[in-house]
Amino acid sequence: MNEQKTYPTPLQYLATSVKRVPIPIGALALGLVALGGLLRPYWEPAAWIFGAMAAILLLMLVAKTVFFPRMVRHDLGNSIFASVAVGAFMAAMQIAALFAPLAPQAMFVLWVVAVAAHALWIAWFTWSFIRKFDLSQVFPTYFVCYVGIIVASITSPTFGLEALGRGIWWFGFVAYMVLLVVVTLRYAKHEAPQPAKPLLCIYTAPMSLSLAGYCAVFDPNAHVAVLMEVLAQAFFVFVLIKLPPMLKLPFYPSYAAFTFPFVITASALSKTATLLGNPMWMGVLLAAETAFATAIVLYATARYLVFLFKPERVAMANDLGNTALPAGTRDVSMRVFSPRIRRALLVAVRMRKMARRLRARG
Repeated sequence: MNEQKTYPTPLQYLATSVKRVPIPIGALALGLVALGGLLRPYWEPAAWIFGAMAAILLLMLVAKTVFFPRMVRHDLGNSIFASVAVGAFMAAMQIAALFAPLAPQAMFVLWVVAVAAHALWIAWFTWSFIRKFDLSQVFPTYFVCYVGIIVASITSPTFGLEALGRGIWWFGFVAYMVLLVVVTLRYAKHEAPQPAKPLLCIYTAPMSLSLAGYCAVFDPNAHVAVLMEVLAQAFFVFVLIKLPPMLKLPFYPSYAAFTFPFVITASALSKTATLLGNPMWMGVLLAAETAFATAIVLYATARYLVFLFKPERVAMANDLGNTALPAGTRDVSMRVFSPRIRRALLVAVRMRKMARRLRARG
């Protein structure tokens, strides 16, 4: 006798998807909203489409934090997850700048909260991980934590806070100079585990981010900008050489590293080209880097969506189903919910069962 197939209810499916949201999804959101900004000169709706997608991903991360706080706290005990978590704040800054014309006051509040949260996170991360320094646990995600706040410099002109942006830029750039030595030394002495290998792509981001921030809040000197751009392109070429084996790896949350670093590299090149009067050869290079950034961001996003929403049979405890899990499937246990949310979910499921019985009788 064939066993009847059991499919997850919408509630179970939603709970599974939210539970599977990894902390680095904030970095994916950052890559998407940044890609929208990069493509905006070519197609205006791209900014709004990718900005909306980024906002949805951030809301999913917020839901994960609310409904599964124990899992989030556990993940933040890992230096990689803890350092890359600020990607969500960076994405929020860019989303605030994007939607500021539609809701200036609300977006200003969002921007201030995101910048303040990033600054506080740097302090917490330093206290939690740097004072117990272990070189083998240092990864390029440290750039995200300390240098990533330069996104506040890039977006500060939207709110007329260039002076604050300049101060933040100096902090991020000095941190980059220090971390470049430390992170490079770590990779020279210790091999990265396979799930962390895509993080090497982050190497291409900090110099380009510094250049973009420099152009946003200072009166840029062409010679300085060109020097920074040459270094940024050198890091980009280095990462491109290392990239092919990474693309053959199975999916890991570290795939988020395939997004923002390549977008900001193209964005910085765009700013440099504008500063130099848009020479033709730079336009060709910019078109190539923009196309590459778009392709790899869409690829990483597709892999994330498959990971999050791939249909699978699930079982939930406490009267939410007794279906046996297939091998390798993670249980979505009600125990990770808070008691209040658990009670609400149980009531919803029981009401659904009651409605089914009433329809059957009718």
